[in-house]
Parts: sequence; structure tokens; C-alpha cells
Amino acid sequence: MLEVRIKSTLPEFTLDVAFSVNQEILAILGPSGSGKTMTLRCIAGLTHPDEGYVKLNGKVLLDTAAGINLPANKRKVGFVFQNYSLFPHLTVNQNIGYGIRHLPAKEMEDRVAELLDKMHIKQLGDRFPKQLSAGQQQRVAVARALAPEPEVLLLDEPFSALDSMVKERLYLVLQAVQHFYKGNMLFVTHDLTEGYKLSSRIAVFESGRIVQHDQKENVIFCPSNHTVARLVGFKNLMEGYVVEKTESTALIKVPELGGSVRAVMQNNINLAINQSVTIGIRPEYIQLRNQPSSENTFLSTVDRVIEGVTATDYYFHVAGTTQHHIIAIFPRPVSSSICEGQSSHLYFPPEHVVVIAD
Repeated sequence: MLEVRIKSTLPEFTLDVAFSVNQEILAILGPSGSGKTMTLRCIAGLTHPDEGYVKLNGKVLLDTAAGINLPANKRKVGFVFQNYSLFPHLTVNQNIGYGIRHLPAKEMEDRVAELLDKMHIKQLGDRFPKQLSAGQQQRVAVARALAPEPEVLLLDEPFSALDSMVKERLYLVLQAVQHFYKGNMLFVTHDLTEGYKLSSRIAVFESGRIVQHDQKENVIFCPSNHTVARLVGFKNLMEGYVVEKTESTALIKVPELGGSVRAVMQNNINLAINQSVTIGIRPEYIQLRNQPSSENTFLSTVDRVIEGVTATDYYFHVAGTTQHHIIAIFPRPVSSSICEGQSSHLYFPPEHVVVIAD
């Protein structure tokens, strides 16, 4: 298990986070400057926080109160940097073996050969970094980090410099790594899809703090606040107040829609009548109806259409309102019959409406 509690104060920024990871893969999401990379560097021993501790499988790597601060090379932490940081004057074999030079020659060679095979780069052993593509360099960087058999593997934006085709191939490689590497993995990413594909849990950073840390399904479908909701794709967020509640649902009056929205409560929050809340729904969950139903249906007109490769974004203006657009995304077969100026009834399925307490 990795246990982290660190605080570091810089000019105009304070990092103050606490979390644990237990034999799993944690994706760290958040905007630039929110403290994601600094957190990894503190765990690795490359940056020293003002206070706190880092414990790895019962061993104390850092404890500022006790005066413990193990150097980076004593922490059993592997780090894959955003720019890979391969040694340009060393071959692939030498790069991978750099951190295990203390081993007997035969043992080091066998370990390097094993990682070359597992990372599917056996043919690249004698090449230099400048002779490799970005994707190949990344595989070498991961292999180098794994060579000393670290107990935690940290990856800082590992896919940021790669095109979409290479990314997809490397997703498979990293998933394969998960089968033979039994330690904890943390990786920083700006890409929600990437984080969801590769992780079991997600931590969302904002301004040096963790605003939600949970199973990835809960982060995606039950965001804890506005920041998380926007980050995970809730483009439709509207203010309202509670007018009715039952054991499993809540009815929210939403002035921007000119009506009320029924929501199935999935995040166990306690609501009071007249309490101010925010409701949200992902664009892909909105449905079209030919006729209005009893609840959650709003007559709307298409104001703008933005076509995509497999789906189309629609901006709807709700009848009787003056300011709010509802964004809906429909797959191409459905969207081909919808055009600007057309009126439709938008339906918000209650099970897909999220309520965020203000």
C-alpha cells in the first residue's frame, strides 16, 4: 500500500493532499498547475514537501516530523517522465539496465532481455534514443523504470506527446504491464478517456487539493462538485432548488429550463426542501421524444449543429427561456434527420440526472 500525506507551500500555490493506493492503478486528473506532477515528484523523492509523510508497503520513505527523508534511489519508486528523459549517449539496452548496474552481468542481461520482450521492443536493443520513434522511446522509458522492480510506478503524462494511433497501441502495452507488474501505479493525465480506460480509481486535483478520489465509475457518473462534473463531461449544468423528495428520487425546480427535473439519487446526499442544488446531465444521455412525457421533457429548438465523425453536437434552446442552451450528442444515424430550426422534445432520463449539493 502507498500512503501519502504531503503539504508544500509555494508563492501563490499550496499543495495539500492525502490519499492511499492499495495494489491498484490511480489516475490523477486535473487542470495544469493543480499539483499533479509535484505530487509524483514528492513521492519519488525528487521534490521535498514542507510537511507530511510517504509510506510504501509499511516502509517510511518520508516523515518530516520524524526527520526521515530517504533519497530517491532508496525508495523503490519507478518514474516515467513526460519527456521520457532517456540517456542519449546510451543504447536501449544500456538505458534499461542503468538502474540495475549493481547486479551480476548475467542477471542484468536477463532482466533487460525480459523487459525488451514484454515491452515488444526486442529488435531495438542496440539503437540509441535518437533512432527511436516517440512511442518506442516511451516503451523504453517504462522498461527502464520497471527494471529495478519498483514497488510503485509513477507515470507523468505518459501519452501526451503521442498521436492517437500510437496512443491506442500503447494503451494495450500498459494494460499488459498491469498483468506482470504487481505494484501500485499512478499516472497523471489530462485525458478523461485515458484515465478511465487504464485506471481502477481516479483522483481529481484542483488548486493543490483533491476534490474527489473514488472508484472511477463514481467519479464519472456521480461527480462531487462543479469542477469534477465539468472535467468528466457534464456540459449541461443548471442551478435549481429541491421542491420534492422521496427515498430514492428528488424533484428539482430549474428556472433555466422553465420547469422541474426528476432525478434518481445515486450519490446518497441528504437534501432538504428548498435547498439550492445543481443538476447535471451528460449530452449523450439526453433523448429525443416525439411527444412530451409527464416529467423531464422540454420543448426545444435546434439553434446550432456541429457535425463530428461518428456523432453530432446539438445546441438546443428550451422554449420559454431566454439564456440557456442544452447540449445533446446523437450518433450519426440518429442525427442525420435533425436540422437547425427544428423543434423537438428533449427527455432527461431520471437515472442519468446528477444532483450536486451547493
